[in-house]
Amino acid sequence: MSELIKVSKLARFLHVVTVVAMIGLPITIVGGLITTPLTPAALNDTVDGITTSMDATRWQLITVVVLNLLRPLVLFLTLNEMRRLFDLFAKGEILTDHSEDLIKDIGQGFLALAIIPFVLNPVQSGLLTLANGPGDRSIAISFSNEMFISALAGGVIIVIGGAMREALRVMTESSANSQP
Repeated sequence: MSELIKVSKLARFLHVVTVVAMIGLPITIVGGLITTPLTPAALNDTVDGITTSMDATRWQLITVVVLNLLRPLVLFLTLNEMRRLFDLFAKGEILTDHSEDLIKDIGQGFLALAIIPFVLNPVQSGLLTLANGPGDRSIAISFSNEMFISALAGGVIIVIGGAMREALRVMTESSANSQP
């Protein structure tokens, strides 16, 4: 079996898995939003180790919930780019400008997934403890192994996309130079 056939078969399978994930993600989020009350107690530990002030306003709680939706939104968009890439690969379209653009977009998605919690955790922790008295407010800054691995994977994927673009350019130039 040729390598292209193997890649196409795997890509078809991964396309299905990605579509299932894209269906499940919003269902899970909507289910969580419906079943979780918008109370300070329900939002405890939303940000690593931060106890929500019992005096937090509804606006502060809603803002934290909306900010929490940013990461799943980026994940959904990244999954969609993966779905599109797997569809191209399943059709045998491996070294194309479009596939390389999708690969770079996927890498940028993974990079964004690493950066979002790094930026949002201080904002959310500040909002959740803003109603506390002076000295009891908190700003949480965190950097996890998951964030590091996601950033590293994003960087690798972006580099692979660039390398594929260069390989396509060299292949195209070589093909043009070899024709009489």
